[in-house]
Amino acid sequence: VYLFNKDSNTPLWSHTTGDDVLTVAISADGEYIVAGSDKVYLFDRDSSTPLWNYTTGNTVLSVAISADGEYIAASSSENVYLFDKDNSTPLWSYLIETDSTSISFSADGEYIAFGTWAGKVYLFDKDTNDPLWSYVTETEARVLSVAISADGEYIAAGSFDDKVYLFDKDSSTPLWNYETGGIVYSVAISADG
Repeated sequence: VYLFNKDSNTPLWSHTTGDDVLTVAISADGEYIVAGSDKVYLFDRDSSTPLWNYTTGNTVLSVAISADGEYIAASSSENVYLFDKDNSTPLWSYLIETDSTSISFSADGEYIAFGTWAGKVYLFDKDTNDPLWSYVTETEARVLSVAISADGEYIAAGSFDDKVYLFDKDSSTPLWNYETGGIVYSVAISADG
């Protein structure tokens, strides 16, 4: 894991994990960095020594951090986890029994969205591991990417079925979907949705 200042190509620091680093995320203020490898790692920007790490038992495939750095979400090939930055013990976990491909936080950390290889999109409130809703793509095609607006109102998803989906946070029924003609590997959404 490397941390850079934008003004230099010399890393401020680096940290070697026990396995490949597949995913990283940084808080909006640049204060906290989370990385996924054989474990979930949380760093303060001032040190290459992790504040903590957590072993999931599986490779960590995706991580996200709230804008203020207070909450960290991570997914492995079996579970999704939510952490408070001050503790390596998860606030909760949710068994998905399949790889989670992408995970995204609303800016305030209130909502978490993620997609899975089983073709599902999930939306959670940070306060419970009971999903607010889930949606299965028509062909159960892998959901490769999800993004949630800063205010948590809208969720976009891209899938192996060549479609982009847009959801309102209050319903698992898509507002619309669009056939692109090719696999949708990545989606993004503006802060205001």
